[in-house]
Amino acid sequence: MTGTTSASPVRAVTLCLPDELFHGERTDTADTAGIGRYGEKAMAIGDEIAGAGYEVQTVRLSSPALDRPIGHDRLRARAAGLVEGCRRSGVGSASLGALRPSGLTGLEPSVVAEVLIAHPSLFLAVVVADGAEVDHAAVAFSGAVVRELASRDAEANFRFAAVAHLGANAPLFPGSYSDGGDAGVSVGLQSAGPLLARAREAAPAGLTGATELTRTCLHEQLAPLDDLLRPACERHGLLFHGFDPSPACAPDAGIGEFLETVGGIRFGSPGTMAACAAVTAGIRSVGRPTVGYAGLMLPVLEDRVLALAWQEGRIDTDSVLAYSSVCGAGMDTIPLPASTPEHEVTAMIADMAALSARWTKPLSARLMLAPPDSDPHRTQFRAEQIVNIDYPTGQHHPTTNGSARHLHCT
Repeated sequence: MTGTTSASPVRAVTLCLPDELFHGERTDTADTAGIGRYGEKAMAIGDEIAGAGYEVQTVRLSSPALDRPIGHDRLRARAAGLVEGCRRSGVGSASLGALRPSGLTGLEPSVVAEVLIAHPSLFLAVVVADGAEVDHAAVAFSGAVVRELASRDAEANFRFAAVAHLGANAPLFPGSYSDGGDAGVSVGLQSAGPLLARAREAAPAGLTGATELTRTCLHEQLAPLDDLLRPACERHGLLFHGFDPSPACAPDAGIGEFLETVGGIRFGSPGTMAACAAVTAGIRSVGRPTVGYAGLMLPVLEDRVLALAWQEGRIDTDSVLAYSSVCGAGMDTIPLPASTPEHEVTAMIADMAALSARWTKPLSARLMLAPPDSDPHRTQFRAEQIVNIDYPTGQHHPTTNGSARHLHCT
């Protein structure tokens, strides 16, 4: 299947770095030369995948989780070393890792925001739940970071998330962090396109058919890549951690249209949760080594169908979180006007964390809070993959019968 037009683009080839490059956090510097060497290996893996006929969109590095107090100066030094290692190898972006609650001691949200603003190629997450209880101090810290980032750079919250129960070595950002052991590779696909094409060819009969279509299509996408990646990683002295089979969307092929097609629904209407559950069942039964969310992702501002549903008031934060109880990623690229109080931002993160803790499932919150003095009526993000929309009337309690308005797209 490699080299065919039906093959999914590879959204992310992520090399997860060992802790030894950061000296176990005992010094203020990262091993930039070592990071660069691993970056070169990541680029070589990406080249092999591209040589087999795939479009490789990004090659990334992911750092170990931060579970000990790091302090402002050491966080800045770690970021600078990681950026320099990427520069040496040509890698485009990297994760600073995930800040666990135990690593937040001595850090200020403003400094975390400062580091992300200073380094536009870096991503970061804060862990707000990783057991039966929510860490509410980490939740409050995350809400404050969202507010700080919005006040400094309208686009910066794309690179920050609060995460809960997300395992190590996930390929997709933000949220990715390494387990700190031997270096290894994980991969995520942009597979919404092939799924949608398959559904358009022959829409399945019923939700059982939707599950089977999802499973079959993703298995066909992953199998040849699995055969390619295992020996490639071995040649480069790397582990192969696995795939995140969550179907990432493209501007011209979203998961929302796929769900409408296989579920026979309009997104946000009754039956939406059942369709999400059916597709998730297919994703989680692909029969390949999986990492990360391994579930259905609903990125509101990266999917035309989902963005229009939000603009028209057919979905809101509560409904998206409800769908997450049977699917995967939580609240992703949620548009919030600048007037949203910080305590509401924090409460949204707390809701996500509570759901994750209750069901021990990986979820995240990436909240796109608009900057102060921005247009109160619609989003104004510049990123190419983002669908800009009008905020629905009554942003936090939208009605279900609001009239449609023109959808502005970037």
